[in-house]
Amino acid sequence: MKRAIPYLGLIGLVAFGTYASQPKEDTPAFEDILKIDVHSHIFEDMPEFVAMMDRVNLHIVNICVRGNQPELLQPMEQMAEFLHRKYPRRFSFASTFDLTQRNQADYAEQVCAWLDESYAAGAIMTKVWKEVGMEIKTPSGAYVMSDDPVFDPIYRHLQQRGIPLLAHLAEPVAAWLPLDPKNPHYGYYSTHPEWHVYQKKGFPSHARILEARDRLLAQYPKLIQIGAHCGSMSHDVSEIAQRMDRYPNFYIDVSARTKDLAFQPAAKVRRFFHKYQDRILYGLDFSYGSRTGVPSPKEQQLKFARKTEARYRQEYQYYAGSGTVRFNDRDCECLALPRAILEKFYHQNAQTLLPTLAR
Repeated sequence: MKRAIPYLGLIGLVAFGTYASQPKEDTPAFEDILKIDVHSHIFEDMPEFVAMMDRVNLHIVNICVRGNQPELLQPMEQMAEFLHRKYPRRFSFASTFDLTQRNQADYAEQVCAWLDESYAAGAIMTKVWKEVGMEIKTPSGAYVMSDDPVFDPIYRHLQQRGIPLLAHLAEPVAAWLPLDPKNPHYGYYSTHPEWHVYQKKGFPSHARILEARDRLLAQYPKLIQIGAHCGSMSHDVSEIAQRMDRYPNFYIDVSARTKDLAFQPAAKVRRFFHKYQDRILYGLDFSYGSRTGVPSPKEQQLKFARKTEARYRQEYQYYAGSGTVRFNDRDCECLALPRAILEKFYHQNAQTLLPTLAR
């Protein structure tokens, strides 16, 4: 797992809606509250973007992914480390690990050594991505689940070191259903058919992947697991609540799932935030970076910075404001969360779970 590979990066822009109402009188201004985005992928040095982060009081945890593609994993780690060193008040990062060597006898030792290097360089979490459960297979052709024994030494290592596991396991249930233009994930699955698994023969069910995740939660009760994207249960906060009641070590981030929450009854989501206010973290899940290693044009960077700020403001309106906010041509009732819950959601919970996060 050498690190001297030229940076390749990522690319991605996410479409978003508009917001049209005002914050409550007692709601802190958007700029006044520290926002820790615990789940995004910014893999390019963009001074204009960092200036936006300074202005709006934002810190991003860059998430490294794609353990099944080491040619991406290693350069992402390099860029994440670079941004953390250059802008320690604005960027932290989460590492991930190689999955391609999993059948080698010394696999666990390799991974734990790699992870220890990443923690020494500043990594504050470790990510496991949906390729576990949905893509990689055993030599016999079975899908590798997150509770596969091959990962046990790695989980024990994380638990011993007190490093949270950020787990993107499964997809929203929409991936197993027919394409529906009214579903918030219609756009993604229309353009990413490889992850739309409806009627794909032999493919594991949504429930099966989450059952493996649940067994992992039970097996390692001292390992903090943050369910990325509402733990792939964003269609119904009641499903998330059941896991939170069952597993005290289970937390979630809302990255790329605010629309899913907004499409549910506001009173129900509001109750969920009140009850589990210490276990929900904010995230956006925007991605940006050049695959060539050549910086993108300044105009493109500025456009991305403006789009990103607009989405942060729009989602803040949903969580903090009153009235309605518009997502996908749909008016959604805002949650009007009290300041104490907003402070936990936007930064205090992250600071508690991730004590080495730069302040």
